[in-house]
Amino acid sequence: MNIIVADYSGFCFGVKNAVSTVYKTTNDKGGRIYTYGPIIHNSTVVNELEQKGIIALPSIEDLKENDTVIIRSHGVSKEVIGTLRDKKVDIVDATCPYVEYIHKKVEEYYNKNYQIIIVGDPAHPEVHGINGWCDNSAVIVNSEEEINNLPKYPKICVVSQTTMNSDKWALMVPLILKISKEIIVFNTICTATEQRQKSAEEIAKKSDSLIVLGGYNSSNTKKLVEICKKYCDKTYHIETINEMDVEKIKNVKTLGITAGASTPDWIIKEAIDKMSDLTNINEENNEQNIMDEYEKTFKKISQGDIVKGKIIYVNDDEASVDIGYKADGLIPRSELTISGDVSPRDILNPGDELDVYILKVNDGEGNVLLSKKLVDAEKSLEYIEEAHKSKTKLTARVAQIVKGGVIADVKGVQVFIPASQLDIRYVEDMSQYLKQEFDIIISEYNPEKRRVIGSRKAVLGEEIKNKKKALFENLEAGQVISGKVIRITDFGAFVDLGGVDGLIHISELSWGRVKHPSEVVKEGDSVEVYVLSVDKDKERISLSLKKTLSEPWGDIDSKFKIGDIVTGKVVRIASFGAFIEIEPGLDGLVHISNISDKRINKVEDALKVGETVTAKIIEINAENKRLSLSIKDAAETENVDVEVFEEAAKEEVQTTIQDVIDSKVSE
Repeated sequence: MNIIVADYSGFCFGVKNAVSTVYKTTNDKGGRIYTYGPIIHNSTVVNELEQKGIIALPSIEDLKENDTVIIRSHGVSKEVIGTLRDKKVDIVDATCPYVEYIHKKVEEYYNKNYQIIIVGDPAHPEVHGINGWCDNSAVIVNSEEEINNLPKYPKICVVSQTTMNSDKWALMVPLILKISKEIIVFNTICTATEQRQKSAEEIAKKSDSLIVLGGYNSSNTKKLVEICKKYCDKTYHIETINEMDVEKIKNVKTLGITAGASTPDWIIKEAIDKMSDLTNINEENNEQNIMDEYEKTFKKISQGDIVKGKIIYVNDDEASVDIGYKADGLIPRSELTISGDVSPRDILNPGDELDVYILKVNDGEGNVLLSKKLVDAEKSLEYIEEAHKSKTKLTARVAQIVKGGVIADVKGVQVFIPASQLDIRYVEDMSQYLKQEFDIIISEYNPEKRRVIGSRKAVLGEEIKNKKKALFENLEAGQVISGKVIRITDFGAFVDLGGVDGLIHISELSWGRVKHPSEVVKEGDSVEVYVLSVDKDKERISLSLKKTLSEPWGDIDSKFKIGDIVTGKVVRIASFGAFIEIEPGLDGLVHISNISDKRINKVEDALKVGETVTAKIIEINAENKRLSLSIKDAAETENVDVEVFEEAAKEEVQTTIQDVIDSKVSE
């Protein structure tokens, strides 16, 4: 007898994870442990768990506080989750990631007012759970006839049971498309289900007789039986090999064996073992034949190998990968990229094909531990080397802050960037660069030591050089351009014009007097500046801020006239008089003879710098920018006004007294 085993058979990831979860779950609070329904459709496994005291929950009403309930891979409705929480029990969720994905999509589109249609078995617990995420309002169809009887809907969202027959799905979807103008379709048949169905079909075509191992209540196993019978009449569905009537298959030439997703590996091996005993292979080769027939269906792998795989599912912590081995592979978040904070959901999707590195053939729980970042790094080294030779810019993402610099991820390769190479200027706080992306060049590459050093400073230097060249080619005196104040000194302010610095001298900051540039501008200010001169040879640019403002002498005739009384501040004292600033950039001279009506020998005897005074404009000469003021005339004007006021007051009082006398005489 020639025994062939399906390439894909037995536990899928979701079932394996659920069973593993049950065996690892403990209750330290003294409560009982239940599974919400049989953890899998396999009576052998269920019976074994019952012997350990873990049984399917009879009723939610039986639960007590501190009990533990394990949600099986089929998942449950939103309502059930809420009820369990109300019971204050510990919930361990082993829902298959594929099923969880369906729950989220159903809830999302139900909330958008889509009619949910589920293609699947209405009696299956998975379908019950899915329906519970749209308030049990879904339309469930399992045949072409049921679809033809559906009414029209404004908009619909279609999902499938994960174990749906892919051929049946392909026939039903086109019919559903006819019942609405707006349709969203999600093919949610599990990848593992499709693999097992295709694999079962392949061996059924080659077999004279075929055994399908799996629970009698298992939906995916029933579908395997259905598929196999299309190509092999002598297909037998059993849970364990002990149920098989060996007389029916004793003399077949080729026997095929496959198993549903709820069937443990040991049941498959037990079947191969017993069937091998029926062959004519001599006893000494019998054990080797058992292993060969089963193991040859899987590729051989070793630690350090790089193999191809296909993503089965992803979540925020890991990705499961089918690598064609008897066990699935897992890529933990830490082995995804050099930046361990990247979620697998952000860069991977079910169905993606990729190369992975074998870290461990068995991680202790039966999974193959994989790394994506090591493969990426290996592939990228050649690219990094070429970029180093050609000085090509590469995009780096800072993953870590370390002593003396940062570690960046460049296509999966760790690149060290010293602090001195992070910027043109000194960097005091490197944490600002964490998770930031920027261009670098590879300044040092040593493949033997696997040392790669990068420089952002070199890239910035080249960019500044190019900007400077372009700026000096186009910049001319008389232009007004934008810039940012980057440094302030006692003699002026330096402005970044886009890679080139220009200087605003303190005398060009304002039309008025400025003691220090900080009185006018601050570092970080955005300013419009006037270009006074450009020295391309010395690469110097002189700027003016005041020339972008109105010149105070330009419209003096419209603002002031002779005779106006103004207030100003004494800004300078000379032997012949004092200069008074009445506006920024607008000074007037008070001659010593116009300071007071009393004789003074020195201006300092009457005035001090910084003192505020009132003066009268006695001359305006806009052409020569000359303004003459008089403090004593302003004082005389104020005195006259007071005398006039006092005289008017006296007259008013006298008028009032006379009115009183006149009124008394008339009486």
